[in-house]
Amino acid sequence: MSETADYSPGDWKGYDFDAARKTYDKHVGRAYDAAQAANKKAKDMAPKKLKTDAKTPIVILCDVTGSMGDWPATIFSKLPYLDNEAKEYFGDDYEISFAATTDEDDSYPLQVREFVKGRKMEEELKQFIVGGGSGPVEVHEAYELSALYYARNVEMPKANKPLLIYICDEHFHDHVNLELAKKVAHVDVDDKLSSKKVFEELKEKFSVYAIRKSYSGRDREITHQWASVLGEDHMAELPSADRVVDVIFGIFAKETGKIDYFKDEIEDRQRPDQVDTVYKSLKTIHALPAEVKDSGGKSVLHTHMKGNKTKRLLP
Repeated sequence: MSETADYSPGDWKGYDFDAARKTYDKHVGRAYDAAQAANKKAKDMAPKKLKTDAKTPIVILCDVTGSMGDWPATIFSKLPYLDNEAKEYFGDDYEISFAATTDEDDSYPLQVREFVKGRKMEEELKQFIVGGGSGPVEVHEAYELSALYYARNVEMPKANKPLLIYICDEHFHDHVNLELAKKVAHVDVDDKLSSKKVFEELKEKFSVYAIRKSYSGRDREITHQWASVLGEDHMAELPSADRVVDVIFGIFAKETGKIDYFKDEIEDRQRPDQVDTVYKSLKTIHALPAEVKDSGGKSVLHTHMKGNKTKRLLP
């Protein structure tokens, strides 16, 4: 299906991708100053508990620092498409919680929104405070803080296969900041807690993936750190924001065993170069049978993704 201004399935009738992007960009331009003027506190940016009765809870957790540029806006502009394809993969009984993360020194290091679907996703994403400054550049963000939050504070009594996707570019810290854990993530931790242990706990609750934007000169070490907790088969590398929603669908396909549907859908919709970008990003997630390492260093085999011959292209 085409990502154009005439895209109008169901509740999204009349949705205009370009207008949505402009709306989000306008919101981002004033969100931080408005939050500061309203005296919004970091401790109020995430509910103390989060609950969903959905069979398939999905968390999309995006780094919203300046280095991530257009990535959050791209997701916002393609919400109808995200909603429609989520139904194709999971059925109607799904909900998405969006979360935003920055670094420990930022005014709002963690923001968490309620589980919703359909047009309610627009309003939830508009609540994010994007902008403002962090401390000195350290090539780290507080991704472990969000991992702790979703590991400890989310109730999903009817969940079958919860899914959590990080959209990120930098390192996570080696250990959780205990003060922020209590203040921002609403988790009281008594002793030093390694981030690796937190990610292991998170993986007991969710199937966890990361879509990484390239970080100039540091990719090898950053990728190695993320692979040490998630495994190469749960990581995608993507150079720019344009195809991030397509890569999310590729993860949906892996989780549901619908890779053939994914291939047919994307090859009908995208240009050959766009398809190639997505397939390259998903090379370890949709790998040919070959040895890659999981987070424990063990070799694992993957489902074979068929070749990438393109078919009819939409204008």
